[in-house]
Amino acid sequence: MKKLSNQIIFGIILLIIGVLFLLRSTGIYNTGNLLSYVPSLFIILGIYSLIKSGFKSISGPVTMIIIFTVIQLLVLGVITGSTLSSWWPLVIILIGAGIILNHYQRDKSKVYTRDNIDLMAILGGVQNTIKSSSFKGGDLTAVLGGVELDLRDSQTGLEPAIINVTVLLGGAEIRVPDDWDLKINVMPVLGGVDDSRTRLSNSTPKDKPDLIINGMVALGGLDIYD
Repeated sequence: MKKLSNQIIFGIILLIIGVLFLLRSTGIYNTGNLLSYVPSLFIILGIYSLIKSGFKSISGPVTMIIIFTVIQLLVLGVITGSTLSSWWPLVIILIGAGIILNHYQRDKSKVYTRDNIDLMAILGGVQNTIKSSSFKGGDLTAVLGGVELDLRDSQTGLEPAIINVTVLLGGAEIRVPDDWDLKINVMPVLGGVDDSRTRLSNSTPKDKPDLIINGMVALGGLDIYD
């Protein structure tokens, strides 16, 4: 069975939260008790992201798990604000560990030959270079984080590759070969999409685009380069 993408899982979480708030605000059902467990959904998302990446992308998911675990404990009354005031130096320790871990991960070569992608950055950054002879596309999600995708050494098949982009309070950067034609169907909501390819002014459109980018950018940005 095909695994669910990180983007689909994130969308399901937002859908559940929206439904719970709607039921409560309209008076159909008091979902207060259920809403108190919403942070656990993001903990599950962090664990799923860790497992799905094969523990190659660590800092972002771990940071999310820690933050929402603390929030969940606060909401349930397991810990109090006074407890946090005593343990606040732990925040500095975690930030320092995250910086070191991010540096280590950036130094590692992340070049893949896969044809499909599922990249997600939450409270962190992800950098991938794809070298594929038949790139098909996939999902790219950035929430309070950044994703950098380099496709300059890739080729597409007979049909256009399709990337579904979701950016929320974050940023994404996609680099493509200079001979690719793109079709961009991205809706900016208090955000921006910047197509900075150098060949745009003197290029001749092909019968089919090489890459189709769909999605939404909210309170963030999507940058496209060649």
